[in-house]
Amino acid sequence: MKSTSAIVAFSLFLLHGAAAAEMRVWTNTSGQLIEAELIGVNAAKRAVQVRLKNGSEFEIAIDNLSPPDKAYAKDHWQAMQNAPVSAGPGKISAEAIKSLPESFRPRFDLSSRMEALRQGGGSPEIEAAVVASLKLFKTNQNPDGSWGRSNKGAMTGFALQCFLGHGETSESPEFGEAVVKGLMYLIELGRKNPEGIFSSSWGGKTTGGFGGAGTYEHAIATLAVGEAYVTARLGNKMFPGLRESFETAIKTIISQQTSKGSWAYGGETIVYNPGGGADLSLANWHFQALNVAKVTHLKIDGLDSCIQKALSYIETTQTKEGGFGGATRDAHYNQWSLSGGAAAGHIMLAGKSTPAAARGVQFITGFLKAEPPDWEKNCNLYCWHGYSNALFLNGGAEWKTFASQVMPQILAAQQPDGSFKRGRPNWPAGDAADATYRQALCTLILETFYR
Repeated sequence: MKSTSAIVAFSLFLLHGAAAAEMRVWTNTSGQLIEAELIGVNAAKRAVQVRLKNGSEFEIAIDNLSPPDKAYAKDHWQAMQNAPVSAGPGKISAEAIKSLPESFRPRFDLSSRMEALRQGGGSPEIEAAVVASLKLFKTNQNPDGSWGRSNKGAMTGFALQCFLGHGETSESPEFGEAVVKGLMYLIELGRKNPEGIFSSSWGGKTTGGFGGAGTYEHAIATLAVGEAYVTARLGNKMFPGLRESFETAIKTIISQQTSKGSWAYGGETIVYNPGGGADLSLANWHFQALNVAKVTHLKIDGLDSCIQKALSYIETTQTKEGGFGGATRDAHYNQWSLSGGAAAGHIMLAGKSTPAAARGVQFITGFLKAEPPDWEKNCNLYCWHGYSNALFLNGGAEWKTFASQVMPQILAAQQPDGSFKRGRPNWPAGDAADATYRQALCTLILETFYR
């Protein structure tokens, strides 16, 4: 098959996401073959735009394609065109985006997100699914700015992570108001509680506390507030109390770390118990909060030593099989459920791939090969979220294999209103029975390519 000259520029097509569909064999009307992926359509020239394995990009006249290839191009290009596009955070200068940590930069325009999807083995349908979820979050926000019916600190943190992961800031035309209301809810919640904890369940034993939920909520919300602080430099408006709220929250996490390098609940005055032992399930959320504290470049006393203690703690939880957590499959805190969060935490806090994390990834991929992710058999979204972070940060074929297995199932589970139907877990603690929690985990997994 002869192809025309390489494309110099995609012009307006980049606005609709020059995203990969998949590498496939194309056939022309003469039976000649070429292996390439669809990246766009030039309607004026009646040509499809494709990319070869070596990265070369070409246009092929539509009239030269076989009927099946014409149908394929039409269907996949229509999916790209139909993807609902949010207004985004407004016009942001290249200099402002360059001032962000590298991992944040792909979020802030459609073409960057689509390129991240292409490179990571995603599909253009993911963009549509994420935007649909964000629209539902906007619709379902509580009047006080929170999300969810219970554990509102955590649910608000999760929803904000989804907005921020898509590059939506307090100044976004479509979602900015929801982001502002959510952040103000968390800031006010932190102001009400000792140590700035983002939870209504902050009390310890002597103050009528409510179990350990507050520790989980605090870590999840701290990550959201931290990401909002990092991206606030893109805007022109000061967000009152944001920095102070984040710094107080991180200082609490640092001060409440146990001697083992983990975190625990059951304290006397606040729900944290710095004299307690270790809880890898709880700690996995705290690793993410510490990571965003690291990339803010704020001078926070004790942060570096806290991170080093956390890294050492993760290593102590590694089993001889390479996973992290308990070695008994039926036990609650086991390596089959916790290895994703721990391996991701080790990579994030170390700032690079590590031998310990590599062994963890090997364990995860071996397990997923033996028991492939299945929405109707083992839909453990808590675990899938951890696996997603670890495998993406580690990179390579392991990530693309996981993405090819899981992303289509999440897309298929999304309902017309943007929510996600419930799967069937085989580990109760991995379930996401709460609709807000389920929506957040599904959205965050879909955003992994660029968040």
